[in-house]
Amino acid sequence: MRRHVTRSVLGTALAAVLAAGCGGGDAGEAPAGDVPDGFRRIGGAANGLLIAVPESWASMDLAAGEPERLAEQSGLSGPALEQARSSLKGLAASKALYATDPRSAERSRNRFATNLNGFCRPSVGATEQTLIDAARAQLAEVHAEVSEATGVPLGGTRAVRIRYALPLRGVRVRGTQYHVPTGRGTTCVVTLTTDLDGNDALFEQIAGTIRAF
Repeated sequence: MRRHVTRSVLGTALAAVLAAGCGGGDAGEAPAGDVPDGFRRIGGAANGLLIAVPESWASMDLAAGEPERLAEQSGLSGPALEQARSSLKGLAASKALYATDPRSAERSRNRFATNLNGFCRPSVGATEQTLIDAARAQLAEVHAEVSEATGVPLGGTRAVRIRYALPLRGVRVRGTQYHVPTGRGTTCVVTLTTDLDGNDALFEQIAGTIRAF
């Protein structure tokens, strides 16, 4: 790993909820796509997807090792380390990717770090409406308010984009999810979460690099 998870791992709590019970899909060959200047690619066959994130972001590949070992290697301590240990267990079962912007925590009044998680799971159906309905149901379970649920073009294919707001441990965060069917019976879900304004363009840029396989 080039970088490890930073001291703010609050966003993994939602990921652990949504990832529970999800398994990885079959890995094939994914088109490489373009990596924007200043970005780097994370993920691979073991995860079932590739994503490009800004080079300044820290990242963790939970297909690369046990969550306990990765948490210990992260340099975290105290409550942050304990939170990482519990949150990463749910993500590790899905061989998830996790990335976070350490500088965003400095700009956040809540010390919340803008973050991303991505994993693949058996698909709930083949149509966009089926994906939308399933995402709405999942988000309703964690009391999220969905503001947008629509199909969008993504990397030469179609995906579903969900935008929502969520109360998370005293912080109201905004999330953007992309549900990307692979055509092999799985759907990859990438979630970007922040409590800061002005991240929509960055999230769209990251989403344009998603390749599921």
